[in-house]
Amino acid sequence: MTTSEKTVSLLTCSMAADLDIFALLAASADRHVDAQIRHDVVVPSADIAAFRSFETPNRKIIAQEDVLPVQLLRLPQILELLAPIRSSFRRPLYLTPKGQLVRGWMVQQCLKIGMARHSAETAIMHVDSDVCFFRHLSPVEAFDGEHTRFFRPAGEIGHPMHIPWLKSAAAFLGVSVPTKNQAHYIENCILWDTGVAKAMASHIEATHSRPLHEVIFAAKSMSEYYVYGLFADLFPAGETLLSQDFSFCNSYWPSDESAPVNFDELRRKQHPKHFAMAIQSTHRLDLDARRALYERAEQELG
Repeated sequence: MTTSEKTVSLLTCSMAADLDIFALLAASADRHVDAQIRHDVVVPSADIAAFRSFETPNRKIIAQEDVLPVQLLRLPQILELLAPIRSSFRRPLYLTPKGQLVRGWMVQQCLKIGMARHSAETAIMHVDSDVCFFRHLSPVEAFDGEHTRFFRPAGEIGHPMHIPWLKSAAAFLGVSVPTKNQAHYIENCILWDTGVAKAMASHIEATHSRPLHEVIFAAKSMSEYYVYGLFADLFPAGETLLSQDFSFCNSYWPSDESAPVNFDELRRKQHPKHFAMAIQSTHRLDLDARRALYERAEQELG
């Protein structure tokens, strides 16, 4: 298959709490993402009506209940009211039919892997709600010849969750924790080769002798990007990928969520392959200021 024959889609898992920033993403995708690239948006069924106005011939709004292999009971939203105090409360809590408590974060990981596993495209790009495209993205950008691009920067790891995520990924894959792994695999626009994602999901099920969603829901924590990244590093399926230390997105993840966003810093970080910008959704930046930053990126960096 030549590069021109390969296909890619976008996937965003969102929720009503992120509706305003998702609107910026949708508008930017309409302006800058090639019409050949479909955009699937997965949200809880309770939020479908809020997102329906963003549906286009190229963007489909999908209920997460139609993707998950098991029906979950959403618990009362009282904890979500505490989101301004602790961002981890932003996502809902669920119960499985067996009475197992599952965090919304883990449900999202299940959705991302499930959508990639059943995709008919060559690759799928996970795009967070807080992303905004400012340059034209075409399908060919996802590939280099026969290879799908793979975000894998190596070097000093500063994030405190690196080791826990690495240990969790190793447990998912049934391998020993790599002692010298300094790569990380997390960004706001992450491309997955669907063939690799399918092989990964099948491997996890074979390793644990149970369905993928049960493995995910039983875990205390995980990063789907670490699971995919470690699988790609350790298993033959990853040989189809081209490792790169740059992503598709120029992202801003401040340690202080109330600190001003430094656009000059973002400009210095700008890479020729950055097609989008993201300001972390939990940043206390009002919508108008966020929109202005994205418009500036479009004007000055596009």
